Amino acid sequence: MSTTRVLKSIVPPVLWNIGSRLKRRVARSTTLLEYAPEGWNTQLPGNSTSDNFWGAFIAQERSFCEALIERIEAGEPLLYPDGDENSKYSVFGYVLAMASRQQQNISVLDYGGNVGEYYWLARALVPDVQLDYHCKELAKVAEAGRLLSPDVTWHTSDACLDTRYDVVMFSSSIQCLPDWQDIVHRAAQAARTYLFLSDVPTVRDVPTFVATHRTGGRTCLQMLVNRADIIRTAESGGLRLVREFPMGGHPPVVNAPEQPACLGWLFRR
Repeated sequence: MSTTRVLKSIVPPVLWNIGSRLKRRVARSTTLLEYAPEGWNTQLPGNSTSDNFWGAFIAQERSFCEALIERIEAGEPLLYPDGDENSKYSVFGYVLAMASRQQQNISVLDYGGNVGEYYWLARALVPDVQLDYHCKELAKVAEAGRLLSPDVTWHTSDACLDTRYDVVMFSSSIQCLPDWQDIVHRAAQAARTYLFLSDVPTVRDVPTFVATHRTGGRTCLQMLVNRADIIRTAESGGLRLVREFPMGGHPPVVNAPEQPACLGWLFRR
């Protein structure tokens, strides 16, 4: 789940729907993220963990996905004017189109796939393609995902990276992984054709750093990842960069050495 969606969950819907300019002002008026100079060693309140943080949003994410499924099954538009997910959904559709150009069956590993929303999007975006869809998630999230998206194969360990897939993707999840370089390298090796990194909070001129992310009385840690590090790590798995995608702004990080922007990348073997 992205920082933007968490922010959206605490802003009244009437304000969120007014427009992007007001949304930016609301984001800047709310302290959600702050530079953590001690990095992943930063002590969280109450000895909590980032897993506890994300587990607290399962019900909210289930409701979001249920609404998405209803829209898809009703044949309603997937994209909305001024919608915050539009760029991510559009780029995901492009990636699926590229992967299915010469085949009607594709396998996808969605690492950090939440409760399966991108599986439902894939079904709507490429309806004639047979999907072998896999998600890797925290155990509690996967438990909810199995109920909502039973056709997805669910994984709760990194052993899923020992298998090869036509597409391996991360959407709003790399920033939550302390050992992200090892995982992305393994994911690159697991990608038979494409590795898709989506909605990554990125900096260009400073090294990767960690921030605290606070909302709803809970706190977790996340990274703001150096762009060159991301590209170098993916390419070390035998891939080449095909395209970079701008994916919008990012809420401000207090005291950060550089303010991030959200980017995505598509790599190919």
